[in-house]
Amino acid sequence: MFLKTLTKISTLALIAGLTVGCASTSDVQKAQNDASEAKAMSRQALDAANSANACCQDNSEKLNRVFKKSMYK
Repeated sequence: MFLKTLTKISTLALIAGLTVGCASTSDVQKAQNDASEAKAMSRQALDAANSANACCQDNSEKLNRVFKKSMYK
């Protein structure tokens, strides 16, 4: 019983290994290029978000000053 189960598992593992295969150097290079591109895009998005946040804070400060001026009048 144990030998049959072991044989089935080994056969499935062998078939899965042959089906999936190994990654070639070009596949690895493509994945690294994609990762580098994704990093660059995320940095750009972070820069844009930081810029928008700074603008929002400036606008908030301006509105607060206008509100304070209106309260004194």
